[in-house]
Amino acid sequence: MSDIGRQIGENIRLVRKSKGLSQEQLALRAEINASYMGQVERGEKNPTIDVLGKIAAALQTPLEQLVQVGNSNRIDGGEAESYSDKIISQMTGLSVKEQEVVYRFVKQLVQFREME
Repeated sequence: MSDIGRQIGENIRLVRKSKGLSQEQLALRAEINASYMGQVERGEKNPTIDVLGKIAAALQTPLEQLVQVGNSNRIDGGEAESYSDKIISQMTGLSVKEQEVVYRFVKQLVQFREME
């Protein structure tokens, strides 16, 4: 399997875990086989764009986030998500009003820090 396939699988795993879902729960939501879901996450299978679309919809995450590859999200050579990506992932699926509340909270935290 290619590095791209492994990285996409890792992206899916990171988002899935951030949402508190098991592989089986994600597979059920995406209407795909749970065994196949595991193979995709491990980079053993290359999913079609249609399957990736189902996975993204099940995760309530933009498809672009799942297929983002390269070094932009790596910290010190690791495969950790950036904190901004984690925040965006957590906000996905919230209503606009809920997103606004989170934004105001973060803005207040930043302003408080600047006052110190």
